[in-house]
Amino acid sequence: MRRVRMLFLYGLVIFFILSLTKNIVEYQKNLSFYHDYKEEYTSEKKRNTELKTQLVKAQDINEFEKIVRNKLNLHKQDETIMVIPNPTPTILIATPTPLPPYRQWLNVFSDR
Repeated sequence: MRRVRMLFLYGLVIFFILSLTKNIVEYQKNLSFYHDYKEEYTSEKKRNTELKTQLVKAQDINEFEKIVRNKLNLHKQDETIMVIPNPTPTILIATPTPLPPYRQWLNVFSDR
């Protein structure tokens, strides 16, 4: 009888361990799904605010005029256009650092 009880007790412990393991794995899966969904939600929320901003800009007549004038290279009467070229990169030539005077004198007298 005692052996049956121990066998039943070990079976019960194994059942609880397997059940707990299954629940932990399921919890981790749900947690990763939650984090992925939350990340997607925040990115879509940010995109939504950007689209709303673009919509407001598109409905503004001054912004619309600015976009059209820039794309078609047009200007108003009595308006001066300034074309500023991109700056060209200047090449700096590295000059060697001169030796200090005492080192120059030492080189002269020691023939190095």
